[in-house]
Amino acid sequence: MMKEAIDKNAPPKPSPRKILGTNTLQLTPDDASRLVGGIVEKGFSEQPQNRPVGPYSAPNPTVLPFPVARHRSHGPHWTPKGNYSSVGHDEDEDEGEDEHFTDIDPVAAFANPVQRKEKKGLDFGRWRDLMTSDTTSISRKERENRQLPESKRQHVVSEATEIIRNTNLHIGSENGVQSQRRSPNDDARTQAVKVDGIDLATLEGVQKHEQDISAMAIDGDKSNLKNGIAKTQKEIMEEMEFGLLEESRKEMLVGTATQHMPTSHTTSSSSFGNLIDESGAMSLESQIDAENSARLERMSTDEIAEARDEIMTRMNPALVMALKRRGQEKMRKQKCSSSEMTASVGGDMLQNDQNLTNASIVSKSGTPLKVTTSDTKDTQRELNKNIVQKSSTGSSSLWDAWSRRVEAVRELRFSLDGDVIRSDFSQLSKTGSISACSGYSTDNVSERDFLRTEGNPGAAGYTIKEAAALTRSVVPGQRALALHLLASVLDKALCNICQNPVGYTLRYADTGSSIDWEAIWAFALGPEPELALSLRMSLDDNHNSVVLACAKVIQCILGCDINEHFFDISEKIATYQKDVCTAPIFRSRPEIDVGFLQGGFWKYNAKPSNIFPFGEGASDDNAEGEHTIQDDIVVAGQDIAAGLVRMGILPRICYLLETDPSAALEESIISILIAIARHSPTCSEAIMNCQRLVQTIVDRFTMKDQMEFYLSKIKSVTLLKALARSEKKNLMEFVDNGIFQKVTWHLYRYAFSPDHWVKLGRENCKLSSALLVEQLRFWKVCIQYGHCVSYFSDLFPALSIWLDVPSFEKLIEYDILNEFAAITKEAYLVLEALTRRLPNFYSHINLRSQTAEVPGIDQETWCWGHVGPIVDLALKWTALNSDPYISKFIGWQKVINSKSVVPDLALNSILWVLSAVMHMLSSLLKVVIPEDISTLHGGHVPWLPDFVPKIGLQIIKNGFLNFSGVNGTEHSKDFAGGASFLEHLCDLRHQREHETSIASVCCLHGLVQVVVSVDELIRLANTQTHTPSHCHIPTDDEILSNGILESSIPELGNVVTTFTSLIASEWQHVQSTEMFGRGGPAPGVGVGWGASGGGFWSTTILLAQMDASLFIHLLEVSKFFPAKGLSAVEEIRFVLERICSALEVCLIVGPREKFIMDKVLDILNQVPVLKYLDISIRRFLHLNAGFKLFEWEYKEEDYLHFCTVLASHFRNRWLSVKKKVKAEGKNWCVDHKTLNGSVSLDTIQEDVEVSTMTNQGHCSTSLVVEWAHQRLPLPPHWFLSPISTINPSDFQEVAKAGLFFLLGIETISTFFPSEFHSSVQRVPVIWKLHALSVIFLGGMGVLQEEKSRDVLETLQEVYGQILDNSRFPETGEKYRVEFLNFQSEIHESYSTFMETLVEQFAAVSYGDMIYGRQVAIYLQPCVESSVRLSAWNALFNARALELLPPLDKCIGKVEGYLEPVEDDERVLEAYAKSWVCGALDKAATRGSVAYTLVLHHMSSFIFGNYTSDKILLRNKLAKSLLRDYSCKQQHKCMMVDLIRYKMDPTFQKSGQEEVLSLQMSQLEERFKLLKEACEGNSSLLSEAEKLESSCKNSMA
Repeated sequence: MMKEAIDKNAPPKPSPRKILGTNTLQLTPDDASRLVGGIVEKGFSEQPQNRPVGPYSAPNPTVLPFPVARHRSHGPHWTPKGNYSSVGHDEDEDEGEDEHFTDIDPVAAFANPVQRKEKKGLDFGRWRDLMTSDTTSISRKERENRQLPESKRQHVVSEATEIIRNTNLHIGSENGVQSQRRSPNDDARTQAVKVDGIDLATLEGVQKHEQDISAMAIDGDKSNLKNGIAKTQKEIMEEMEFGLLEESRKEMLVGTATQHMPTSHTTSSSSFGNLIDESGAMSLESQIDAENSARLERMSTDEIAEARDEIMTRMNPALVMALKRRGQEKMRKQKCSSSEMTASVGGDMLQNDQNLTNASIVSKSGTPLKVTTSDTKDTQRELNKNIVQKSSTGSSSLWDAWSRRVEAVRELRFSLDGDVIRSDFSQLSKTGSISACSGYSTDNVSERDFLRTEGNPGAAGYTIKEAAALTRSVVPGQRALALHLLASVLDKALCNICQNPVGYTLRYADTGSSIDWEAIWAFALGPEPELALSLRMSLDDNHNSVVLACAKVIQCILGCDINEHFFDISEKIATYQKDVCTAPIFRSRPEIDVGFLQGGFWKYNAKPSNIFPFGEGASDDNAEGEHTIQDDIVVAGQDIAAGLVRMGILPRICYLLETDPSAALEESIISILIAIARHSPTCSEAIMNCQRLVQTIVDRFTMKDQMEFYLSKIKSVTLLKALARSEKKNLMEFVDNGIFQKVTWHLYRYAFSPDHWVKLGRENCKLSSALLVEQLRFWKVCIQYGHCVSYFSDLFPALSIWLDVPSFEKLIEYDILNEFAAITKEAYLVLEALTRRLPNFYSHINLRSQTAEVPGIDQETWCWGHVGPIVDLALKWTALNSDPYISKFIGWQKVINSKSVVPDLALNSILWVLSAVMHMLSSLLKVVIPEDISTLHGGHVPWLPDFVPKIGLQIIKNGFLNFSGVNGTEHSKDFAGGASFLEHLCDLRHQREHETSIASVCCLHGLVQVVVSVDELIRLANTQTHTPSHCHIPTDDEILSNGILESSIPELGNVVTTFTSLIASEWQHVQSTEMFGRGGPAPGVGVGWGASGGGFWSTTILLAQMDASLFIHLLEVSKFFPAKGLSAVEEIRFVLERICSALEVCLIVGPREKFIMDKVLDILNQVPVLKYLDISIRRFLHLNAGFKLFEWEYKEEDYLHFCTVLASHFRNRWLSVKKKVKAEGKNWCVDHKTLNGSVSLDTIQEDVEVSTMTNQGHCSTSLVVEWAHQRLPLPPHWFLSPISTINPSDFQEVAKAGLFFLLGIETISTFFPSEFHSSVQRVPVIWKLHALSVIFLGGMGVLQEEKSRDVLETLQEVYGQILDNSRFPETGEKYRVEFLNFQSEIHESYSTFMETLVEQFAAVSYGDMIYGRQVAIYLQPCVESSVRLSAWNALFNARALELLPPLDKCIGKVEGYLEPVEDDERVLEAYAKSWVCGALDKAATRGSVAYTLVLHHMSSFIFGNYTSDKILLRNKLAKSLLRDYSCKQQHKCMMVDLIRYKMDPTFQKSGQEEVLSLQMSQLEERFKLLKEACEGNSSLLSEAEKLESSCKNSMA
């Protein structure tokens, strides 16, 4: 019917015209117009090309401000169909690129221009006309319409459908304007609309206004129509009705509220969240508000008052008040939402990102419908709600705030430069012109018109989803510019993220001018834009400009440049031998076996097997049919790099390299490959397995001019190095095939001198320096694996040029000092790796000039004969006294006799060189130290190599350390005002530039290692030591003989103090990085995890880890314990402060700093350290009254046992590595099919086994560390694990040692001021109380041993004090909030844990007081009601209420159990049920805390604490108790106690003689309330009177 009506009213079609000279199909202008604007799929065609052009469907009319392409996922899986012959094909190569897939050239002459709708200004007159009628008319008609018979309702539905179909009506929703769009020839998608209470005349009146603003709407339902999703009639009309009512009320609200606004009022914030001020997309509410604001500015005060009075007279006063309240609530919500973002981070991760992509709904008929996230914002919010329920409840508010920030990005619009375009309407009131703020001018308006060939040409910018859709346009220029826009947005987002402070992600606050780049990045990489799919298709484009633009976007998404900057700094650090994989990760959920402690194993976001969708034995046809593009999208939503590899990006890259790409494209492609290689071993293996890919890269490296330097060459070497680091077999393949020799031949060129190198020019010097650095790093990787060591003899002549100190004047003149220093630094790092291949000096004295193979080991060793010249060259760089240039470069000497200008960047370069030299010397000296000193004759070495004392004297003579103040002597070279080089490095550590700080710490670390090794060797060689007198100034030889460190103890102590304060502030940065159990909120790689400041990939975290490494080394060399001369208290404070710092270091270490954690455990698990902890415990008990003193002491064997047990437990618990158990016969292919025939993705199975602490076997086969399968960084409460892990067989012994260790570190604060707060004190008390509860699940063995029982009881008292301080602060204010949220913060199934704990208590405790005290904690009002109720019900069911201790024996103050008064209905009913069932009879007799709680809370609630809304509950409880009293006379005493109960604030004090009974007047008042609660029930009134009489007689 409707189609016929439309055809009837349409203008007559022109007859077909005959065109002479042609034999092709002829089309009329009407037929030809159907092709204009339609987007034809590039490379795909669902119909053969030899078919007529006529059947192509006409383009759908759209108001989108950009061309929209058909979704390419409708096509096959990355396999284009066969080539077809095109009509009118032209042989011209330039034009044929487009012609062969469009097939529209024969009808191009008949194409008519698209008829655009006339754009009119906003006219809200229609809306105002609606307000002139009675505001209740719609509601009245709605009620009348609901009473209509079904036939009339269907008639109304058909009429409304006709209107919507012909006018393309847009209905405003609460988040913006939704468009219901229809194609004139789409009968299959007719939507029936059900009108409930909306007058059709009113609908027609709104129609014109909706058409006027339709061009500004974004059609959010486009994807719904394509997927055949149609809303039911009732759903659509309910949205229509709600939209009309809401917009009408919003108009009235604006009119009444604007009188309170100043004249400078601008656009109000909408419901899109924090970033709407930056958005270019305006909701209807914002448009109305902007129009009203502009009009208000043109009105006088009298006119405003008159308009307000007019509106007030037309509106119902009740409606006005309701609207005002609603507006106030909105303002409060906006304020609350912004304050929520300042909360701290916590909670578990969201494991299923694909839930954000798809959901399943069921229609009215029961048919499941597949809905994408782009349907409506309501659907998106429901999806987020469901996902949040799966995460930790404690982080729900944080997740909600973060979700709102990300959702707000959906409406942001960006310019081609990546800038956020601000609201046109918000600036209209200021400038009076839209063009002034739209971002376009006469200079670039053609660019706007070129992009926007549909919709509103005046609209500003694109959203991310629009830009992603525009990448599928039929116009190549539009595709390229859309990709350019995406690259600009992503690049700016990542750069701004790195500029934010670390840990800032969840503390973002909307300032009105800032842009939330973290949310922008997370949204862009999220599942909604499907950016990976668009990029993968764009990479197949026929135009080079589009392919290059696509490569740039992928390069930005993978953060190639920023990640490489991090890895570049990391490779300069000599102590780091390995790289870290960049794949995004999340934490596994905590389990009961480990006490629900956080800090589980990290897992990959995307399972490695999902990166390869096709099994080796699967045929291509079957694999392609089973794996859909939707699977690829899901994987890309979890891990965008893995998704791109799964989509087949590597074969495409190989093809592009084989087609001789441009230099820019080649550089981008290789950068992408480097990022993929660093992603994970799986992706690295994918590159190696990609046919011809590696060989193509090598061939392009060798085919280019050998004497020229290109960026692509440099990046090619970097790629090969990254692949070699990933797996040793890759390196062996490179070496065996001659690839290593081909790409490192530049290292052999030593014919030119440094002077000749300078003449190459600055640019060539920079490129050659970068190439040589990467080649040296590649060689270093080979050496670390034990190969290519023998190449040194051939390469040393060329290396010596860079190892020697150059002529700095010429380097400064040509500004290439940094380039030269970079090569020198890397050359010494190569030598440092070579020294690790040296045999021990005293074990292989006979080994001389030949490089030998170690029998049975496939590794080469270096020769000691090469060491002498190397040491001489290195010592030249340490001659700070004789070479003033080096001193000036590092800022040590302020004045030198030179007029040369030194560049500022020289500081970092020279520091890195000195660091490399120091670490090379340190590694060399370590190889000289005998492996087994006990085998030496007399404990001394027979002789020392000449370079050992030479190095020591060089350190002493050049002022590296200050030897003043030792034994009252003065020995200083008076450099830089008396400051030593060590002190100067400490000053540089505080520089704001992170690379300078890192370089200074590395240099300081190397210097300390050199001094320690020299002292050790001199000690082994000396038989006598000199003891200098107080008046004697020691010579350099005497300092060397007595020990360099021993002579500089004061300065070394200052260094330890400096880094102690640094560690105390840095561990919080590391702990604030992890959010929602993830390394970052986005599925990018490395810095692309999206954490503020770079997160774990920031130089801030890297600097903290370097500080931790140096600090632990300083603790080792300073013997950890103080020298003699300190008082007992000072000595204890000194050691305890070091213990606190060591515990804080544990919170900093990452996956490649396991060796640091291992050293910390060795330091902490020493007998002297545990003795100091014992001293701390006894001092705490002595100083705090109320604590029971221990009547026993630990013995030496107890300390030894504790050290062994704790060291073993901590290593197994936190440093173990999870290894995958490979299933036999299982390939990469997924075997489980879903119901619709598609293949579901693998879940991450737990078929793993835990290995020991170190994975040294993996060390020899790989030089990368995976974030996955390990637990570092540790959670703040890691030290609770000994009493929270109930799996091991030796649980009892581990728990006993853990209790002692825990009490010791808890009492450390006794020796420090009140403002001192260690990492142990910052752990919330809820985790500590929970850990004590877990220990009881292991049985009663801990309680049966006297020492551990006393320690456990003391810990309960300590935590009781902490709990009281949290509940009752010094200000006197009492918290009436449930802050012990066990279920929210510990685990969502904590109620089950509670039931298990109580069952164990009832079964084996026999009423043990310590056990009962622990259970009673969960009955405190500060515990969340759900856990409190579960604890009471479990005690009730187990008949264990009477086993609880009395109130005065419980943990903490009495007020903690009695305040605030219970008002939770479920808990009060549970109390009443226990009373009535007789479960409290024995508890009353024994004085259990359970009976006291019931008396207090029931009496307080019934007789005085109820509110008006609790009267019914009060009456219900009172009647239940009276009925029970009438049936059970044995409860008479309990009822009397209930009525006479009065809580006295001082009754817990001993010696009180105050009478606790109530006065007669109070008694009568209570019985009056009790009788009122009977509600006239005669039998209950009679029982109340009997009880009253009995009470009065007892008081007489």
